[in-house]
Amino acid sequence: MLPRKGFDKLNHLAGYVSVSGPASPNQFDSTLAFTRAPNKLAYAYWQSCCGEHPMPSRTDLNPIAMKQFTSHIGLVEVREDRKGAYYIRRAGSQWENVYGAMTGKYLSEFLPPAVAQTWIEAFDHVRFSKAPVRLTARVDFKEKTWLSIEMLIAPLGERESVTMLLTSFVSWSRTALY
Repeated sequence: MLPRKGFDKLNHLAGYVSVSGPASPNQFDSTLAFTRAPNKLAYAYWQSCCGEHPMPSRTDLNPIAMKQFTSHIGLVEVREDRKGAYYIRRAGSQWENVYGAMTGKYLSEFLPPAVAQTWIEAFDHVRFSKAPVRLTARVDFKEKTWLSIEMLIAPLGERESVTMLLTSFVSWSRTALY
């Protein structure tokens, strides 16, 4: 069972979970039907690192193997201390282009509380389900509301314990044609 703190609405529809909180709604897609190439590559790579395990460990990752999509990759440490549960160990340039410098920071150190809460809910979803998810949302940060995102959030850990999250982040303008 996922923690429900901060959720105003939770709907389960054919593999999708819609979460509406104080900020923009997030869509969680457990079918992992990625539409953006970097996220497809990152998910395929994550799967290849799993081997016989339900999730790879951080040491299974090879930065050279992620060369094609490294600017989209982030690593989030799971910590339980007084500053928070999630610490950004590495944020790719694509992620930081939207949210600013975040590498080496807790969520509360660079996000407004309402936006931080939506990130916590997304990270909690993966942490407690121990399964990867495709997240789509509108950006609700520093007046960048014209941006949409698609994100892979996948667990990393040892045995059954999630110790980190691997992310792949892609943003685009909803007004742009692709």
